[in-house]
Amino acid sequence: MEDVDDVRELVEQRMRATGFEESILDRVMDLLDRFDTDREKLFEEMLDKLETPGYDGLRDRWATNCEQAKALLERLEEDLTSILEDSQANAMSADERMAAVGPRDFLAGERKIWEQVARLDVPDAATLMSKVLETDLAIIKQAEEDLKQARSSDQIVEAILVKNFATITDKAKALLGKYVQLPTGVARLFVLFMKDPATKAAATEAIQAFEKLAGENFEAAKQKRAAKETVLKNINLLTSAREQLDEEWIDKLFARGAEAAASWRGVGQTGDYKATDWEWVKENVLDRGLDTRAEAAKEQSRKLYDELYPTFIEESTKAFAQLTDDPATLEKFTDELKSTFESLEDLLDNEADYAAELADGDYKQTAKAMVDLATVTIRAGWTMLFEKTKAADDEVKR
Repeated sequence: MEDVDDVRELVEQRMRATGFEESILDRVMDLLDRFDTDREKLFEEMLDKLETPGYDGLRDRWATNCEQAKALLERLEEDLTSILEDSQANAMSADERMAAVGPRDFLAGERKIWEQVARLDVPDAATLMSKVLETDLAIIKQAEEDLKQARSSDQIVEAILVKNFATITDKAKALLGKYVQLPTGVARLFVLFMKDPATKAAATEAIQAFEKLAGENFEAAKQKRAAKETVLKNINLLTSAREQLDEEWIDKLFARGAEAAASWRGVGQTGDYKATDWEWVKENVLDRGLDTRAEAAKEQSRKLYDELYPTFIEESTKAFAQLTDDPATLEKFTDELKSTFESLEDLLDNEADYAAELADGDYKQTAKAMVDLATVTIRAGWTMLFEKTKAADDEVKR
């Protein structure tokens, strides 16, 4: 690599100027060639591991290679000193020879750089980005399943409510129709009450049916509330985790790793050592590792916060904001039911007025009691329906 090529050239110049045997020079050049190969292998191992998706063993690989690099530099210095010591061409000591011709700046600069690399800022940043990606993917999977389940539950609840609203409305209208359409020979409704036990019991039976259906609606509301809780849980999770999962955080992690890689060359650059290869290492750290990891994490983060998060917010404010998905459905049901019950009350009020005009006696008392019972039953039924429907709506909204 370029840095070691510069060392070869520098050491050769110094050795020829100082005076060494050609065989000693050849041995030194061979030593530098082997060092160059081993050093480049360390670079490739680190970059390959950084390029590999995931983070299992990434930090350990870099830590191990940093230790190997330090050992490689120690061995280079020791072996170079030993080879120079074998020369008989001058009277200098081994240390003096090393000081005269050795790559002093290179060795010092490399050691400083590897100390910085050994802080593991780059693999740590890469690991955190991969963990963001891993977390995003897991949340996306669970959130999509939760959303699918919530929507399915909502569809079931909506079908129950629509069916029950229609049944309640039909039964109320049928009761009104039964009271309005008197059979031939029956002049007044209270007369039909006294004559036909089934008609007298019709209001009670209708209200009992209403109570059953209203109970089903409340249970459906509880089911919808449970589905809504799932939606809200996902909203809360995504809101609270945003600072550690969104693109801004990923950019910060990338910047942390990129800044560390960009600092290496400057840390070691000194004297005749230019640390050129570390510019190449930095570019490869960015291109082969950090860029790819950052983009993969940001892609899933965008899916999480640009797609799923808004969907959950929309579901919570629309489909799960009230008892029915369409507020007009509940409003129509309430209006129709209210109108029907008002008509029933008007009819019964008229019957009560007419019964009051009857001659005093047992007949009048019986007629009045039957009209009063029907009126009380109808009013109680309306109150029950109104309260239970409101309770069901409140259950979803709470």
